[in-house]
Amino acid sequence: KKINTVSLHPNGTTLATAGLDTTVALWDIRNFGGKSMKSKKIPEPLAVQHCGKSVNSAFFSPSGRMLLSTTMADNLDLITDGHLRSGLIKKPDKRIRHDNRTGRWLSTFMARWHPHSLSAGNDEIFVVGSMRRPRSIELFNGSEGEIIRALDGEGMTAVTSRCCFHPSSEKLVVMGGSSSGRVTVAR
Repeated sequence: KKINTVSLHPNGTTLATAGLDTTVALWDIRNFGGKSMKSKKIPEPLAVQHCGKSVNSAFFSPSGRMLLSTTMADNLDLITDGHLRSGLIKKPDKRIRHDNRTGRWLSTFMARWHPHSLSAGNDEIFVVGSMRRPRSIELFNGSEGEIIRALDGEGMTAVTSRCCFHPSSEKLVVMGGSSSGRVTVAR
């Protein structure tokens, strides 16, 4: 089945995959290649979370402490220290209800981390589009899983499916793109 995203943990050995098979799987890339590939035996994942519906994305935070997934089960799931887990991950540490049903004409949501921590407490934040009206881009605290702010405005007329941060750590700059080709920049 199709893999939507791959994300490498900062430790350089743990890989998260997410896709249409309805799982987030964590792999030790040291098990790829070598003898296991010569025998054509597929390595077993270290840990698996079954999400019930397809998974649009799964990304490790810049510190590697959190794993964030966006699912078609209308959830944003946060797993703490996923790279240290093994076996079945029965439930995430934080589950945020979020309407992720963008329909067939819009790109799917993929929540993305800011590339740096932004506060003295080293909180990591993430951004994701929203189906709510008025149209907005939502910012969340990664530790608490709580919404920090919804960015909206009269210029945002379409669902902003793909969002990211500018890597600058001095100033928060959020960008989002819609399926209609419109780019929004919020400073």
